[in-house]
Amino acid sequence: MSDNFSIAKPSYNPAEVNSLSGLLDFTQKKILMNIEKVAPAQIISYDREKNRAVVQILNYSITSSGENIQRKPLYDIPVFCFGGGDFVLSFPIKENDIGFVIASDGDISVFKKLLKIFAPATYQKHKYKDGVFYPLILNGFTLSNDDKDAVILSSVDGKTKISLKDGEANIEAVNININATKTTLTTETIINGSLTVNGDINSNGTATISVVKSGNGSSGT
Repeated sequence: MSDNFSIAKPSYNPAEVNSLSGLLDFTQKKILMNIEKVAPAQIISYDREKNRAVVQILNYSITSSGENIQRKPLYDIPVFCFGGGDFVLSFPIKENDIGFVIASDGDISVFKKLLKIFAPATYQKHKYKDGVFYPLILNGFTLSNDDKDAVILSSVDGKTKISLKDGEANIEAVNININATKTTLTTETIINGSLTVNGDINSNGTATISVVKSGNGSSGT
C-alpha cells in the first residue's frame, strides 16, 4: 500500500458544531458565503455607447480549505452614470480603472433590456453578475489649495478643471471652446489668455480695448 495519499480537510471545525451556538454560527457563515453584495473590481473593457463593461472582481474566492480562487470576469455590467431629466454626466472609463461592483437583490437581466417594470428571469439573489460597476478615484488626485472649498470637475493631474465656489466659477484648460448660437455674459468675466471670436460681438455698455504694440512699447485705447 502506497504512503502517498492525502486527507481532505473538513469544511468546518467539528468542535464548532458541538453546541447550538456553534452550529448556528457555522450555518450563518455558510449562508453569508453565498451572498454577494459589494466587491472591489477592475475594468477589462468598456463600451461607452452601450454603457456596459466587462469587469474583474479583485478579491479571490476562498474555499473552506483556505485555497484562493480567482473569480471569472463579469460581462454586460452597467456602469454608474449620474443622470436625470434628459442629461447625463459620463466619464471616459478606461481599461484597468477600478471601482466597486454592487450586486442587486435579484436577477436584472430582463430589466437591462426593457428598463421598465419586469418579471425576473430567475430566482437568483445577490449575485455580482446582476450588479452595477461604480468607478472610483481612490488616490493620486491633485487638489490645489484654491479648490479645497470648491466643487470641482477635474482631470486627475488638476491641469484641466471646472471649479465652483460660492459666487465664483473658474475654468482652467489649455484650450476652451464654446460652441453656441448665442452667448450672454451678465457679470464681470475675466479671460487670462487669447480670445478668438468667429462671429459678431454686441455690447450694450462700454467696450474698452487696450492695444499693446510690440517693439516700441507704445499702447492705445
